[in-house]
Amino acid sequence: MNELRDILHQRHHDMAASLRHAPEFDETAAVRSVRSHRRGRAIVMGSSSLATVTVLAAGAWLLLTHGQPDVAPAITPSPSVSASPTPEASASETASPEPVSYEGRNPGMSDGEAYYRAEHPATGEVWLPEPVEVEAPDALSEYGAERWWHVGDRDDAAILVPTGFYVELAIVEVAYDGTATEVAAPLPSDPAPSGSTRTGLPASEVYYDSMALPATFTGPDGLTMNPRESGRLVLSFNGGFEGPGYEQVASVGASEVVRSGSKWDWSYESYFTQFDDYDPESPDVVAARAVDSVVLDRIESVNYFLEHPFGFGVEISLDPLATDGLRNDDRHYLDLMDRACGGVYEYGALDTQADPADWTEVGGSNGIPWYAPTVDNDLAHAFYDFAATNTLGWLADAGVRSFEDYLEQRMMLGTPAADGYGWWVTVRSEGSIRQGC
Repeated sequence: MNELRDILHQRHHDMAASLRHAPEFDETAAVRSVRSHRRGRAIVMGSSSLATVTVLAAGAWLLLTHGQPDVAPAITPSPSVSASPTPEASASETASPEPVSYEGRNPGMSDGEAYYRAEHPATGEVWLPEPVEVEAPDALSEYGAERWWHVGDRDDAAILVPTGFYVELAIVEVAYDGTATEVAAPLPSDPAPSGSTRTGLPASEVYYDSMALPATFTGPDGLTMNPRESGRLVLSFNGGFEGPGYEQVASVGASEVVRSGSKWDWSYESYFTQFDDYDPESPDVVAARAVDSVVLDRIESVNYFLEHPFGFGVEISLDPLATDGLRNDDRHYLDLMDRACGGVYEYGALDTQADPADWTEVGGSNGIPWYAPTVDNDLAHAFYDFAATNTLGWLADAGVRSFEDYLEQRMMLGTPAADGYGWWVTVRSEGSIRQGC
């Protein structure tokens, strides 16, 4: 811990703390100015294959009207020509209102409060321009993380984050005397921590205003999500969330929301070519080729990430058709490609060439209408034929022995996305066509 105390607290904390109290220092602007430098970091976590995806052009970022700040930002008006001089301000005019102030945790905070806190943090944290690798804290030397990073400071404590293969996001504060606690509920909208922590350290009551997030975002593709319901695995790739596969679509204070969109770049027929008995005319290969004909050019896999002010990111939970509530009834819906193969990654699937005439409304959930395929839906036919041939009898176990059963059991559901983006489509887990899942 000598390195942690001497280097981190003397080299980084003193500098950050002194700058924070300088009147000319604007913390929010400073954090933004260094984000491009932080992009150059070379931190590689799990799932680096995502870095090759291709992004679709996205429309403007849409926010619900109730997500606007409680205090309207000052806007400089455009100059205009007036026929008469502007009157001098009267001494009797109403004084400007006092600035809004928020303190304490607020699990029910509005989106406006979240925006204000993120832009005007009052909890004392100062994030470093780039994470600095350090030794593991003494209390967590056996935790199992591959690397530990100093990401910021608060008062007399260094803020550390661990990374490694399937390591969950954990924020640890180590005081100058070596005392370590876990910031188990870092968002001001989080309820106070209770119970066990991820690291086994005592839970701290600390939270960070700069990590405040609104409860509702609507992406350029019309997908609505709650950034507060984000994933737990630490994700960060070479160069950060940038490149041809990623597009920054929103900022909240020093946090960023990034969209990833990619076409499926692997054909199902290629799966069978690796076997010695490969027969291009076998029923398996014919069914795989039929899937390829409707999937490769029209299905886009969509993923959203939240990058925290300290540089590390997590996935935002996605549920395009609000089907997660059906899991208690053993009806687990997946994105069409089942990109996570039943794992932790969150994806949505867009059918960019869907024909509304091939769908019929059958209900809905949380205000989202559900549509089931009609008998003329070529996407449903391709998925049924392949799943019935190649997925170890999963469809039969679910009571699906014909295409009519497939439609009646609602093995596939869709709903319109934003104009120009097609339809969101999900498939029940029994109809997944990923080999090996």
